[in-house]
Amino acid sequence: MIKIFLILTLIITSSCTHIRPHSKYKKKNQTPSQIINAYKDESQRRDLDQLIINEKTEKPDFLKIVKNDKVKFWMNYFSKRDKARFERFIRNGEKYRPIIEKTFEDYGLPQELYYVGLIESGYYLGAKSHANAVGPWQFIKDTGKRYGLTIRSGIDERKSIVKSTQAAALFFQDLYNIFGSWELALSAYNAGEYGIIRRIRGANTRDYYELSRKKVIPKETRHYVPKVIAAMELLKDPAKYNIKVTKSNYDMFANTKELTLKRSIRIDKLAQKTGIPVNAIKKLNPDISWRTIPYVRGGYNIILPDKNYAALDKINKPQKSEVQKNRKSIAKTYTVQRGDNLIHIAKRNSISLSELKRTNNLRSNRIFIGQKLKLPTDATERYVYKVRKGDNLYSIARKNHTSISKILKENNLKRKTIYIGQKLYLPISNMGHYVVRKGDYLLKIAQKHGMSVSKLKRINGIAKSKIYPGQKLIVEN
Repeated sequence: MIKIFLILTLIITSSCTHIRPHSKYKKKNQTPSQIINAYKDESQRRDLDQLIINEKTEKPDFLKIVKNDKVKFWMNYFSKRDKARFERFIRNGEKYRPIIEKTFEDYGLPQELYYVGLIESGYYLGAKSHANAVGPWQFIKDTGKRYGLTIRSGIDERKSIVKSTQAAALFFQDLYNIFGSWELALSAYNAGEYGIIRRIRGANTRDYYELSRKKVIPKETRHYVPKVIAAMELLKDPAKYNIKVTKSNYDMFANTKELTLKRSIRIDKLAQKTGIPVNAIKKLNPDISWRTIPYVRGGYNIILPDKNYAALDKINKPQKSEVQKNRKSIAKTYTVQRGDNLIHIAKRNSISLSELKRTNNLRSNRIFIGQKLKLPTDATERYVYKVRKGDNLYSIARKNHTSISKILKENNLKRKTIYIGQKLYLPISNMGHYVVRKGDYLLKIAQKHGMSVSKLKRINGIAKSKIYPGQKLIVEN
């Protein structure tokens, strides 16, 4: 079962940063109600950013079925007054239902969350609201990016049922951990976390139906949960309500996999190289809106039928004259270059200074250009990533083409909790080396390899912007 954590940020519509709990408010065995009630003043919103609820180890039950007047109204509305549109929503949803339910199952969430998307968008992948919320899960831009989705010219992963559902799963995990109730979690999905928290404090109750009865929460939100319950009840026995459910004949994502494109390429050229028709590529990847798949820093994950693609290796392969493969460059010896010192060399190779000196029988820190130093045979290159606001292990792993399990292993972490400012070691799986030439400068090199100058400096332990011909820099392939 996937362990789930939460963090509240200062953005009303989304949150996902994992940071350490504030000791003042995080007490053992506190309920969500006790924790929320600890925040009586709006001035404490900064402290609220430090809040984290105990992780849940079991998949939580979904909504309690309550057939009140609102639920009955929406059951009647969907089955009679707006029946044709509701059946279109069902038809859309059935095409994607297997991958949606599997994703929620993988994330340790109730599969019934499928019905939320049915209410949100009717599973129209290109759905767009008046508030510029896009896709089947109606993410606004900031929320989508916070949960790891690429949103830029030519690509909007909010429209991908696979990628957006993964992001939605993370969001639902956080919301449930905040409120400990699916009724309140879905209310927050509709109205925002802080909007619901303010109303809970004001009404002095965490009971969704009491908040609804007192009309404390917005009208749209008071009807949101009843809509989901109504859809669930109708589809339990659609024949009883004369509702037609058109089952999909196949699962289009059943035999697919995600592959990383590190270069820009025209879709027709990609189709030619992979043997996959253009229409099939577009159908699996509705997040691509241009004829050319643009370059995405860190790579773009494209969904294709599950088979071997030697052509992609050639597309992603860097120029041999500029970059040497990282694994080939990891040697048992290191040749000292101008500007090197033992601390810099040890840090670059992820070993301690004492270990480096011990391996080379050095009694002082003096080294000279051209000197060959032995490295421990198990030394591998890594770089340090500083956790920022909005980060979580999923987004960090995805941006850096690694996995959560590898990050946990690299950093000897037993839990998935991370906090702002924490330094994580990341394996350099998609890195190579670039030899600095005459006339080169950091911005030029960074742009050539699709990196930021700050990341280039961070990976290479460069404090200033000074580089010199012959210097080897770690770069992205």
